[in-house]
Amino acid sequence: MPISRAVIQLKAVEIAKELNIPTADFKASLGWCKRMMRRNGLTLRRRTSLAQRLPSDSGEKLLSFQRYVINLRKKHSYPLDQIGNADQTPVFFDMPTPVTVHKKGEKSVIIKPTGNEKSRVTVMLACLADGTKLPPYVVLKRNTVPKEAMPAGIIVRAQEKGWTETELVVDWLKVVWGRRRGGLRKKRNMRILDAFCGHLSDPVKKQVKAMNGDLVIIPGTMTSQLQVLDAVVNKPFKDNLRKKYTEWLLPGDHALTPTGKIQKPPVRLLCEWILDAWDAVSPKSIIHGFKKCCISNALDGSEDEVLWEEPEEPEDGSEE
Repeated sequence: MPISRAVIQLKAVEIAKELNIPTADFKASLGWCKRMMRRNGLTLRRRTSLAQRLPSDSGEKLLSFQRYVINLRKKHSYPLDQIGNADQTPVFFDMPTPVTVHKKGEKSVIIKPTGNEKSRVTVMLACLADGTKLPPYVVLKRNTVPKEAMPAGIIVRAQEKGWTETELVVDWLKVVWGRRRGGLRKKRNMRILDAFCGHLSDPVKKQVKAMNGDLVIIPGTMTSQLQVLDAVVNKPFKDNLRKKYTEWLLPGDHALTPTGKIQKPPVRLLCEWILDAWDAVSPKSIIHGFKKCCISNALDGSEDEVLWEEPEEPEDGSEE
């Protein structure tokens, strides 16, 4: 099991309770955790990943996208609550942290999964330029939706491969986007999506038009720069989700499969985690993300510098 500093802090608080140490005397702060690790020769080790390579004409694509969005905004004067971005992200039943506490100097770090690392759902998140977060739309990798009631505030569908194909994108437009504030009155709106083929199909375009919407497609390979959810939302969402998973996994008294693997969390519990993790995402960061991605900046050019601002460091001490 990968061990983060958050895991150490949670376990330390648990041990303190067993030893009847008052919480006023010991809070397992991040500072305590860092000092304890230093004393014991421990450090954070990270698995490496490759960053998205931007195309040579990325500057030209960014300017073209910005001009197109500005022209639409000048033409239709969308209010901020009618400008939205949506994206699908996979959520796995096994969510190990990308870092683990380990001895300094060791060349290899082996992490044992729970056996559920390939079990996943697809979550379609959507947010508006005024900071509003729309209900999460979850697609299960199965043929039917479970009979048990799901938590309020989340929409659950089933698809054999767990993908948001064209039919489900149209369904999302009706049950999520169409029910936002102003949706029933068909207020003119702008929706920013990536170039996933399910977003470009004729049924999707037809439904967008029927809802008095304008569809803006992010150029391929530019989602890290122009997709609000990629740029500022998905990471804190996944971090919040992983924290819920860690709190569930830590006690260790889980039911096992016949092969000895930990049974994956129930679908309803995973949906509760998704709701909590989505609720914890800051509306302020979403507002900033729309500006950073050239979508909701003031049309007089006074907010163009936001494009070049570096992201702020987290204040809660979470690992980057």
